[in-house]
Amino acid sequence: MIDPATLHRRARRVLPEKIGTDAVIVDAMDDATLATLLFPLVHRRRGCLLFRLSSQTIAALVSRAAGYLQDARQAREGLGRWTHPLTYTAWRDQGQGASQRFDTRSDDGRAALCLLPAAACAVYIWDDRGLQHIDAFSTRR
Repeated sequence: MIDPATLHRRARRVLPEKIGTDAVIVDAMDDATLATLLFPLVHRRRGCLLFRLSSQTIAALVSRAAGYLQDARQAREGLGRWTHPLTYTAWRDQGQGASQRFDTRSDDGRAALCLLPAAACAVYIWDDRGLQHIDAFSTRR
């Protein structure tokens, strides 16, 4: 049986080591949903993953975000056996209070990551065509 902990362990490879998460958030945690995410028969060219941020990460973002995220710019692991981990651009701090968010994009332009401390959520989106054709997280360059 495929379990949520395995999904979380594999999915968080795209996140920098400093970004602590407790789980992947999915609508339905049945075996079919987990199998689709872990062992896709066809490579998913685009998609989105939601993570629940750990309480330590939320506290660090609220108290000292700039210093905390400064060196959080490389993913834990590569997505394939022989691929290098994603690297991300500098983090951007946008909004304040409940609407505050921190976002970045991968250097190759195919993925984006947004941290929403008030919602205790991290959003990771990817599109193999590149994200320049969409306005991911309303960031303008």
